[in-house]
Amino acid sequence: MYYNLNYKQYSDFLNLINGVFSPLKNFVTKDQFSTILIKKKFKENFFPFPIFFGLDKKQFNKIHKHKKLLFFYNSKKIAEVKNIKFYSINKDLFGEKIFGKNYKIHPYFKVFNEDNYIFLSFEISKVYNTKKLPKYFIPPKLFKKKIQKIKFLPGFHTRNVPHTAHQWIHNYLFKKYGSLLIQPLIGQYKTGEYKNHIIMKSNLLALNFLKSKKVFCIPFFSYPRYGGPREACLHAIVRKNYGCSHFWVGRDHAGYKNFFSIYASQKFCKLNQKKIGLNIVSEKEPSYCNIRKIVTNNYKDLKYKNNKILISGTKIRKFLINNKKIPKFLMSSKIAKLISSKSLI
Repeated sequence: MYYNLNYKQYSDFLNLINGVFSPLKNFVTKDQFSTILIKKKFKENFFPFPIFFGLDKKQFNKIHKHKKLLFFYNSKKIAEVKNIKFYSINKDLFGEKIFGKNYKIHPYFKVFNEDNYIFLSFEISKVYNTKKLPKYFIPPKLFKKKIQKIKFLPGFHTRNVPHTAHQWIHNYLFKKYGSLLIQPLIGQYKTGEYKNHIIMKSNLLALNFLKSKKVFCIPFFSYPRYGGPREACLHAIVRKNYGCSHFWVGRDHAGYKNFFSIYASQKFCKLNQKKIGLNIVSEKEPSYCNIRKIVTNNYKDLKYKNNKILISGTKIRKFLINNKKIPKFLMSSKIAKLISSKSLI
């Protein structure tokens, strides 16, 4: 029986078999799902977010009698799996543990609820086309060979075209540690977000501004889960697996609107950095100082604090949608030339 993977399932599968989500190597079983939710553990390792394989009711009805499946993605044979086991979980427990008390109105919980009628675990018996990986994708093993001589490597996660606050962070990390991994998330699905090739092209341009062979830009093939602190920790684990020694956790990292407090992700990651196995960098976010005419996160003097302008992707998207020129204090003119309203999904 064949089964066509959707993008989320395919990207998770790709990451699991290539060590991106290590120590997890396969989609979780029912017991593993519960242990990760309740104890934040996979076996003896800290692991905060379950990587699961879910089916909607229509998909389940199509394959539920089969114990073996042949996975396809974009008409290409991906893998054979066997010993399939179907299971259910307490979805309310997932919602509360990941998204907090107001989980029922969180948009990703609604997506989670609709997309996952039932879950399955399986053994991977054969993988096809392991050499034909997606464009730009580099498995951790190959990337680590490139950075063998680099002592410290900070990682920076983004799902946006780089604006001036991002570039400030790039410069801060590069100056402090002498290297940098810019790793954009590729796999947007929400209307109004940037297209994948635009995210990669613009971040590769930002890499060139630093003019160093110790600065890298490779994608993280995944999708936004909007899971706040727990997802931020998952992002940190991914960077550890890519050989990073440090990881920048931003303000409201992986958050959505007001579901998490502004610095909840920083605090949670900092608290668990020893368990993760890398150092968390949790500085205050930079903004534009309208007096000093610079991007900075130094606002100890109140006269500066009262004259700062927040830099955000939302502001930039508004300029794009209205076909207006993006101010230089928000985005480098070189990067701004790459994008337009057509850059959005």
